[in-house]
Amino acid sequence: MKLTDKCYAVLGLGCYPPWVVNAGFICGSGKTLVVDSSSAYLSAQTIYDYAKAVNPKNELLLINTEKHLDHIGGNCLFEEKGIPIFGHELNKRLPQDLESNINYFNDCILEEERKSAREEKIFYQNTKLVNPSFKVADGQIFDIGDAEAKILFTPGHTETNISIFIPSEKVIYVGDAVVQGYLPNILNSDLDGWKQWLNSLDIISSLDIYWLVPGHGNALSGNGIRVEIERIRKILNRAIETGDPKYAVS
Repeated sequence: MKLTDKCYAVLGLGCYPPWVVNAGFICGSGKTLVVDSSSAYLSAQTIYDYAKAVNPKNELLLINTEKHLDHIGGNCLFEEKGIPIFGHELNKRLPQDLESNINYFNDCILEEERKSAREEKIFYQNTKLVNPSFKVADGQIFDIGDAEAKILFTPGHTETNISIFIPSEKVIYVGDAVVQGYLPNILNSDLDGWKQWLNSLDIISSLDIYWLVPGHGNALSGNGIRVEIERIRKILNRAIETGDPKYAVS
């Protein structure tokens, strides 16, 4: 999905039922900054091919918005192609984390014959765990030629969440700080994390943006951004009031 002359969203990539997951890229005159690699090698191939097609001569860089494997599972494809991978300094996972994800995916298969055949391995073929090699700092600027991408730390969903803001394009990629339609995953956080998340939403809301690419769901523009942020804010406030994340979304 082309958002502006430089910014693209890659939406609806395979994830765990009923979730889809998003990625994107910012194509400058010299470099293309890819945002997230999706869940697995095959999805990463799709992201890579789209990014290369827009400007084949550009150098590619990859940045992960968080540590969860639906955002970093395809890092192995980018590493295979020699592309530098950036992320939060705490974005470090273990091979057994990936194995646990693969088993969970298999549990989601309803047909017993397919589950017994371990057909989830088709989804995860060639996938191996690769963590970011380079850490980013809050406020760091990536110069991609004729545009700049600014790193903003927006924790809450996890302590590793970051957003990528392109001021000249009025576009922001926020990972799971915002999700469209889905209930936000607040179960992986705690009271302090929920409060941090509210502050992150304030940071995002303060920016001059027209397009917002969430971690899951459809891209948001205009008033749709405010509506989704307020929906998530309401859920977080309810969780903080009750101390019960499950009750907060009921």
